[in-house]
Amino acid sequence: MDLEEFDQHVQSLRARAARSGFEEIEDFKVIEGLTASAEDITEAERALGATLPEQYKAFMLRYGGGQFGFLDLLPIPTAASAHHVDDVVSVSQAEFPDGSFVAVAPVGTGDYWCFPVLDGGCSDEVWFQYHDGDDPTLEAPDFLDFVARRGTQP
Repeated sequence: MDLEEFDQHVQSLRARAARSGFEEIEDFKVIEGLTASAEDITEAERALGATLPEQYKAFMLRYGGGQFGFLDLLPIPTAASAHHVDDVVSVSQAEFPDGSFVAVAPVGTGDYWCFPVLDGGCSDEVWFQYHDGDDPTLEAPDFLDFVARRGTQP
């Protein structure tokens, strides 16, 4: 899925919600809207020691971190998000000090959805990383597919 297809998916959700009479869903969008600038993303990549996937960067520029439907996305650290304790850099450094994963969304159980890091770059794939050491499992082939599936379905 590319960003244009994803945008169409979000518009379709908004239209469906409007037809259903769900006023709160009609404005389906990131609550908080903690978007990042290109400079914020570059700084996050430097701090993480890894290049983030292009889809993820485009999403953070357009939609940002915070609540996206049914999914809580960690924001990229910015001056505006300084009041947030958890962001993609701080959580990734705390949970994966070896730099093997970049956490993008908490599951709520101590587990995270993450990008695996290989040779200084994040994979496009999103993996479910267990906090108790179980082997990670593939969740989605790319970030937009992950958000479309997890963020738009309860």
